[in-house]
Amino acid sequence: MGESIIDATRHFVAELDQRTLTSAEASAREHTRLDTGREMRLQDALELLTAAKLLAVGDDFDRGEAQGLRLWLTKYDMPDEVQRHLLQLDVSGFSIDELSDRLAPDCMESRRLFWLVAALASFEGLRSGPRTRAEVLGQRLGLSAGLTRVLIEEAQLTVSAVLRGDEPLIRRLRTLRHAIFELGRSS
Repeated sequence: MGESIIDATRHFVAELDQRTLTSAEASAREHTRLDTGREMRLQDALELLTAAKLLAVGDDFDRGEAQGLRLWLTKYDMPDEVQRHLLQLDVSGFSIDELSDRLAPDCMESRRLFWLVAALASFEGLRSGPRTRAEVLGQRLGLSAGLTRVLIEEAQLTVSAVLRGDEPLIRRLRTLRHAIFELGRSS
């Protein structure tokens, strides 16, 4: 087996020059705080984005999801070097199983990963096949069927608002998404 998601991300981050690293860390914190309600460090955010790309690649990634990923990364001022890395990274030998210690059933990381996959797939339209795969992923991550449906619908609405450039709606949906992420959570 080749390099893992964690190893590939660690090596990539270690090779960044200080200026790019500082910029990417700030972008990752802003991106995750705004999209998921909690800040994540660059390493963790890149691992989840890589896992989301791996799960989205089953479809025609270049036609929809890649454009969505590029748009998302550009929106949060992620440095070009990081964007190129994520977009060009060959994920064919990776497995999300290595992240299983962080993806306990229905934990916050599982919800974040699921939403990222649903959002990326929504850039292409989330037709019945991809939607079914997303629902299966939700089950695999221990999410209830209801939570899975709600996160898919919210992701589709968010992507539609992003594509229209509707910032007021994006902000409202962000607040809704944060509340959805916290549903049923005791902390």
